[in-house]
Amino acid sequence: MKIPALILDDDANSRLSAAMALSDYPEISVEGQFASSSELFLYLSSNKAELLFLDIELDEETGFEIAQRLRKEYPEIMIVFLTGHSSYAIDGYDFQPVNFLTKPINPVKLRQTVDEVKSRLNRSDEEKGQSAAKLMFHLQQGYRIVDVRDICYIERLNRKNYLYTESEAIRITNQTMRELEEMLSTHNFFLCHQSFIVSLHRVISVKDVGRQLYEVKLKGCDRALPVSRNRYEELMKRLQSII
Repeated sequence: MKIPALILDDDANSRLSAAMALSDYPEISVEGQFASSSELFLYLSSNKAELLFLDIELDEETGFEIAQRLRKEYPEIMIVFLTGHSSYAIDGYDFQPVNFLTKPINPVKLRQTVDEVKSRLNRSDEEKGQSAAKLMFHLQQGYRIVDVRDICYIERLNRKNYLYTESEAIRITNQTMRELEEMLSTHNFFLCHQSFIVSLHRVISVKDVGRQLYEVKLKGCDRALPVSRNRYEELMKRLQSII
């Protein structure tokens, strides 16, 4: 089965060059080429894609701004950034791209990129085939069984613990955050702050907000959650290990 891919670059020659480079890979099917984000999102409103080759340096907006919107609306789409300057890579890792490709595209790096795309898709298929783990949480009265895939994060607020899914907040008993992290650690949860445990599989981006302060955004969660300075590097390592 071919991997449906899209190209967004406001330079026609660059789009053509990227499409020609991808034509050497029968497993990739370029389904659309776009010069602007409006064209891209119009296409995505009625079509599916698994991979986007996205130029960073666009006239009207940056590729990072487009990636931020993609992470909110279409988080399943893998992104490969295209750029004329490798220095942009420092800012782009917040979006967990498959790779950064400097134009003109290097054939060796493109091969590595396609291999990584296939590897990610294979891991995703394996995860879908696994039975969901369920955990039992103590409530004030009784118990609640929760599918770990439904958990966005856990927060300690005013000496009380709350478990958040996409649709509700559940008050759970007052175990320590370390105890809860240990309980959830095998399911890829991480204590990113003394008051927050997050699902690593739901992380969309990690943002430096200045003065050595960081925030993490999660799929299915409108809030930006804080990341402690002393937990930031470990969080990034954990994210890299599950990509």
